This record gives sequence, structure tokens and C-alpha cells, in this order.
Amino acid sequence: MEFSIDLVPSAGPVSVAPYRMALAELVELKGQLENLLEKQLVRPSVSPWGVPVLLVKKKDGGSRLCVDYRQLNKLIIKNKYPLPRIDDLMDQLRGASVFSKIDLRSGYHQIRVKEGDIPNTAFRTRRFIEGFSKIVAPLTQLTRKEQPFIWTDACERSFDELKRRLTTSPVLVLPDSSEPFDGGICFKAAEESWRNYPTHDLELAAVVCGMLTITSEFLRQVGQKQLQDVELVKLLGLLGTEKAVGFELGEDGILRFKGRICLPQDAELKRAVLEEGHKSRLSIHPGMTKMYHDLKKTFWWSGMKREIVEYVAACLTCQKAKVEHQKPSGLMQQMEIPEWKWDSITMDFIVGLPRSARNSDVIWVIFDRLTKCAHFLPVNIKWSLEKLTQMYVREIVRLHGVPSIIIFDRDPRFTSRFWQSLHQALGTKLKLSSAYHPQTDG
Repeated sequence: MEFSIDLVPSAGPVSVAPYRMALAELVELKGQLENLLEKQLVRPSVSPWGVPVLLVKKKDGGSRLCVDYRQLNKLIIKNKYPLPRIDDLMDQLRGASVFSKIDLRSGYHQIRVKEGDIPNTAFRTRRFIEGFSKIVAPLTQLTRKEQPFIWTDACERSFDELKRRLTTSPVLVLPDSSEPFDGGICFKAAEESWRNYPTHDLELAAVVCGMLTITSEFLRQVGQKQLQDVELVKLLGLLGTEKAVGFELGEDGILRFKGRICLPQDAELKRAVLEEGHKSRLSIHPGMTKMYHDLKKTFWWSGMKREIVEYVAACLTCQKAKVEHQKPSGLMQQMEIPEWKWDSITMDFIVGLPRSARNSDVIWVIFDRLTKCAHFLPVNIKWSLEKLTQMYVREIVRLHGVPSIIIFDRDPRFTSRFWQSLHQALGTKLKLSSAYHPQTDG
């Protein structure tokens, strides 16, 4: 008994490229194909027809070889022979008390295919060769309709390269799926401009994203160094209090500030992060601003911006190769002379002093720009902004009134919302001095 495949009139050959498979699946596929070839259930073919195969998991954990004939089925004349009704079959079992069933082994191979229709059932498998379509492009061109067969040098090179690829091992080492290995998945919303990128560039972008991801070994080193850093250990003990707002301990045991890894005061770790952010093959010597914005997405440490500025300024490659794009510095601009005493003042802190008997270790210098008169107020570096404000009102506003202008540096206490709201209510205009130029505020 054999069955035939009746095609619709003028149906052309169906040709579908093979599906991609994992290494373990390729090994399983090879074994099943060798078994089918040994039993003479399949045979090598040069048919113009060809559909892909896939492996489907069975209940017992094995794999079933399936051929995807969906495209071929679209060209087959539908069999309209009516199937028997199930209820009629059940009625015929009336009075039966013993039932048995039989499951044919390899049931789909029990019926022979008509000899003339065997080419229609061809399926394809192919061993992966990187850039296969580009390598065989000259050879493929020779097989096109009405194309004269002219064996050119390009065809010869293509033929030789294909033979070399088929007889040598690939240079790229792919992971063994049967052994544990590290992998990465990149989930990132594509921007509108990315849709114009070719597929190759998008795949390469995913590889770059994976390479920029922090490794588990680096996190392990950071976790060990954090436990050796005195300041970070103090923060660990203050988690959940007002003195550690924004800090949190992750599930991996790493202390983070607003989601960013807290880098301990370790010279080796800092140097590794700075070199990776500036001199690696993926960073290409960015400027201090871009490098700071890139690193602060992932890391945080005290004095981070200052250290990045110093690192970039000391990079010999940047000094040699980069062109200065900033506007040339002009002449010094003299500030306007105040018209009245204590109308325009400057202020700053002198820190790093030994602690006094009254527990003061910082001098708050408040200077009048017109009379050159100054107040030197002893304070403690841990004083809150509210306490400093009380001293400012008691020692300055009480004696000299509310100034019109205050010039100070970019100290976080002076740039806070509380300080700005206070002087906005008093009618005082706040001006920030130039960064890294303390001479501006006296």
C-alpha cells in the first residue's frame, strides 16, 4: 500500500531554508538522521523541493523529529473523503467488555510514498558556515535562469574558500550547551533612530551592551572592599535612618546610592573603573563631562567628579590628539564695587582644622566686599543647615542687616533648597562662584 501527494495545477516546488538549532539539537538531529538512513527510511536527495525540520520534546524527555510541511500542504488538493462518525463507532461497541489498543512504532513510516511523489517530501539540514550566502554568491549566480555559465576568478575563489571552510574548524569558539557558561540578554527599548540601523549593527550594539555590563567577579571584589571601607561600613549601620537617605543594600550584598554602586576608597578599583570608562576599546577617550555622565549612571563615590576631571586632564593621549573646542578664555572680569557696606558679601569655610575645646573644627568666613571687614565664626563640620542659619541671622543679619548679594562656592549646603528658599524670602540674590576658582568668593 502506498499513498500519493496530489498537487494543485501549476504548483511550483517549495523551498524553505533550514531552521537554526542549538548545538545539543544538532547532535540529536544527526543521530536520528543516521538512524533513519540506516533503516533506509530516508535517503539523500537533490530534489528542488525542500522544507525545514525541527525537534519536538516528547513526554518521556526525548525528541521527536518533525518535518515542517506547512508550505507543501498549501499546494495539496484537500482530501474530501468523509471520516466515520465517532458516535456510530461507539454504538458498534455495544456489549463489548474487552478493549485493546496498538501503537505502531514510527507510524508515519509504515506507509510507502508513491515513487513519483518522493521528491516532494524532501527536507533540508545544513551545517552552519559563517557568511555562507556571501561566500557562495558567485556560484549561486551561475544557477540562475538564462545566466550563461562562465567560470570566473570570483567563482574559483568562492569555490576554494567554501572547500577551506568545510575542511577546517571555525576560529570562533562557541559555548558548549551541555556545560555551564556565562551568557547575557539585552532588554532595551529601541529608539526611533535605531530602526534605520542594519541588522548587523543592532546585533553588534547588543554585544557592546553585554560587554559593558558589570561582571559578577567585579561585584564580588566591590563587596569585599566595601566591608573594609570605614565610611561605607558606617553607612551600612545607618541604613533606614535620615543620615543614610538614598542608600540601600541590594540582594547581592552591594551597597548602592540611588541604584548606583558605591565604590569604596580603593585605589585599585577606582583606577580600573576610570581606565574602563576612558581608555578601553569601547570608550575611546571621552571628555570629562561625557565620562562623568557615563560613569555616574552606574557608580558613585565621594569626590567622583573631581577625580574624573583630574584623570582626564592627566591623560597624555587626550592632550596630544584632542583639539580644544571650548571658547578661548577672555580677560578677567572685575566684579562691580558695592555702593554700601555689607550690601554684597562672600562666604566660605576653612576646613581641616584641629578640634577646639568647644568642639569646633571649621571656621566660617563671612567677608564684606566694600569695607573688607570679616567675621570668623567657629562651627562644627557636622552642624545642620538649620543651625548654621541661626548663627548667620544672629551674627550677620542682627548686626549688619540683610545683604542684597551673597557670593559663595558650590557647597551642597549653599545650593540646597532650604538655603535658596530662605534668601528668596529675605530678598537676597545668590550668586555662585566659578568652579575650582575659590578666589571669586574672597
